[in-house]
This record gives sequence, structure tokens and C-alpha cells, in this order.
Amino acid sequence: TVGWFFPKVFGTFDSTDVTTTDPIDAIMQADPQWWAQWILICGVFETWKYKKEMEGKSFLGGADPAVDYLKLWPADAAAQEEMKTKELKNARLAMIGIAGFAANHFIPGSCPVPDFIA
Repeated sequence: TVGWFFPKVFGTFDSTDVTTTDPIDAIMQADPQWWAQWILICGVFETWKYKKEMEGKSFLGGADPAVDYLKLWPADAAAQEEMKTKELKNARLAMIGIAGFAANHFIPGSCPVPDFIA
């Protein structure tokens, strides 16, 4: 949602390749070099994730989390289940939100968004 909100409110960076505040159009205007860098960094993260899973860590909730910088993962099972439920609800809400932004892009006026975002 930051990609939708930031350019509409604050504008874009000085750039010659991406000239729009619309994130869908901006994706299509991005330089192929940017896409190559993006795919490379995704590969680095996926490799790191795979190595952590081989160490018995998890990104899906089946074991201790692979990333817990703030040490928020609870020790007892009941609190872990509650945390998983909260995370699941947050993820669902985020998916509904981004679907609303996409719907409003392709069908203008289909979602009640503020004027500064639309």
C-alpha cells in the first residue's frame, strides 16, 4: 500500500524511466535492469529462507520462526496459536486492501478511497 500512497501524496523521485504515480503503470515503465536486480534479490532471500528451513526454522508456523528480531514469539503453545491467528487475520486484511486498490485502478470509482489516493 505504500507504493500506492507515497507517490500520490509526495510525488515521485527524479527519474526519466518512471514518470507516473500510478503503481500499475509504473511497473510497466520500470527499466529491465531494475527487474534483473529485483529477481536477484528475491533469489538471495529465497536461498536464505531455504537454509533456515534446513536448520529447522520456519516461515509458515510449523516450528520456531526463522526471523524474530524483537523476540515476540511466545514460549507457550496457546500464545503461539493466538499469534498465528492474529497474523492470519492481518494477512487476510492486507490481501483485501490490496485487492481494493487494484480494483479501484482497473474500475475507477469501484472502491471508496480518498481523493488523494485515487
